[in-house]
Amino acid sequence: MHKMNIQALGLALFCILLAVVGQTLMKLAIVRSGGMPVLEIGLGGLVSKCLQVPYILVGFGAYGVSAVLWLEVLSELDFSVAFPLVSVSYVLALFIGRYLFDESINFSRILGVLLICSGVFFIIKSQ
Repeated sequence: MHKMNIQALGLALFCILLAVVGQTLMKLAIVRSGGMPVLEIGLGGLVSKCLQVPYILVGFGAYGVSAVLWLEVLSELDFSVAFPLVSVSYVLALFIGRYLFDESINFSRILGVLLICSGVFFIIKSQ
């Protein structure tokens, strides 16, 4: 069992932020390009569309770097701590959805995010 490592926790948060940035860029690309019907356009069409819309490539890049760095997080933290930390991305997604994509936020979403935050707090505290 690993002790809580502040540096690994910081890296985990950085990885989560990078993953959220990657997902956000991909969503922006989809919104700005009028959609991404992956199942209809096939692999060739998908590659072509990705090359035409830089946000998709940058998004995949950020997401990929996050995944590679996450290997270090997994080597430093217990899996039962590291994996639940990913749920912090839900908190970021709530704000990004609201302020960047003009999505509505209702009480249930806020309550869900508060429950997620409390769960992550208790998981970290358990170390």
